[in-house]
Amino acid sequence: MKRTKLILFILIIQFNFGLNLILHDYDNPSASHILDAHITENILIIVGMLGGIEIYDISNPIILNHLANFNLPNNGGGGGSKPKCVSTYNNYAYITAKNGVAIINLENPSNPQFIGYIPNTNNMILENLDIEDNILAVCAHTDGVLFFDLMNPENPNLIHIHEADNAWAVEIVNNIENENKIIYVGSNSNVEILELNNTNLELLYTMEFNHAVKDIIENDLVLYVAFGTDGVKALGLSGWLGGTQDSPNILDHYNTAGMANRMSKFDNNIAVSDWDDVEILNWNWATESLIKTGYKNTTRRTMAIATKENFIYSAEWNSVQVMEYGEIVGADIDLNTYELNYPYVGVGDSYTMPLEIINNGNSELHFEDIFSTNPEFIINNFSNLMPGESQTIEVTYTATEENASGGLRIWSNDNDEPDIVCETNGNIDGANIGEAAPDFELEIVANGEGSFRLSDHLGEIVVLVFFAPS
Repeated sequence: MKRTKLILFILIIQFNFGLNLILHDYDNPSASHILDAHITENILIIVGMLGGIEIYDISNPIILNHLANFNLPNNGGGGGSKPKCVSTYNNYAYITAKNGVAIINLENPSNPQFIGYIPNTNNMILENLDIEDNILAVCAHTDGVLFFDLMNPENPNLIHIHEADNAWAVEIVNNIENENKIIYVGSNSNVEILELNNTNLELLYTMEFNHAVKDIIENDLVLYVAFGTDGVKALGLSGWLGGTQDSPNILDHYNTAGMANRMSKFDNNIAVSDWDDVEILNWNWATESLIKTGYKNTTRRTMAIATKENFIYSAEWNSVQVMEYGEIVGADIDLNTYELNYPYVGVGDSYTMPLEIINNGNSELHFEDIFSTNPEFIINNFSNLMPGESQTIEVTYTATEENASGGLRIWSNDNDEPDIVCETNGNIDGANIGEAAPDFELEIVANGEGSFRLSDHLGEIVVLVFFAPS
């Protein structure tokens, strides 16, 4: 009986306060608009749509040892090669890009060699891909999923095409019942399960959901599906693959704080890139629930994620961070946001916004100082926090005729983040929330003729979309 009580006590401490990730290293590489991260042995590959592809040596997992930056050839046309996603087979990397699936020789990771593009993949919109043994699966949106044999890694052989409405994510695993491959495909809001043998590709089952699938991975007969703003669902596969139930069953649903985009598995955990944060989820067989056991607010638009043992590599819009998952000994600070953007405030008037500070560590969080770099922003009282506690401080902006921007500097006894900054912006030069939009008139260049004047649409909802032409 005493042993049972001790085990329960340890679990409670871990679940209540072990919600943090220790930060070890940070890099701001040439690549930006980063969309994917992948680890093969001791090599981390970061793919950015702009600025190239980055290669790191992570033989020491807490240090990002940069080895190379390289770009794919564009083969003519504007807008660059726009690489998106990457997977590896032996010493080769396969990268989806605007001009097709690129093949890269990584035998010398400090000097990657471009081999070429897989023939007949240049006329498709390519997305995620996965490799198991010598089988490569490539998502090609409305062109379905392409399957290649990599026995000759520099000359892949197309063996199957699976038709799909909008193939976005794919995962290949070995079938536990035989030597075949089980393939999980995310297509629009559907999860499709296929089986591949030496000669045949068969669709076994389709599950329909209400949100678009962003990523899909299997870990220990649990299928995890990321649904963007709808979080992550865990599906049970053991009974279905074993023939004791008619379909996979939904085990649990965890609604992450942001937008669950990409996932990576380690041990019995799932690391989720969740836009403004990284979350670690764990399927607990004892409680039959999907729980959050790790968290770090990155605030840097985390788009993808990769794991090596208990080290998490957060691939953000234009940066890379290394975090370690494990029990936090000391205090550890998190903010609910690292940017306070105020609506328009009249000169002389004030507006107050809340900022929540959380202690996700296991020791008391002491604040040495919290102050604003701009006197137009005033902070209310703050106090130390015990493990698991949080407090909300009020930050009041009083407008003057000047453009107002600055930051809240917070010094604490957090070992890995002793000095953090929350940006503050009020009445910035340009458009502010709550301020009347300036009128404009632009020529219609597609889907119509003439010009568009904003004032002609008073009382209507107008959405402006800006993008760079390819």
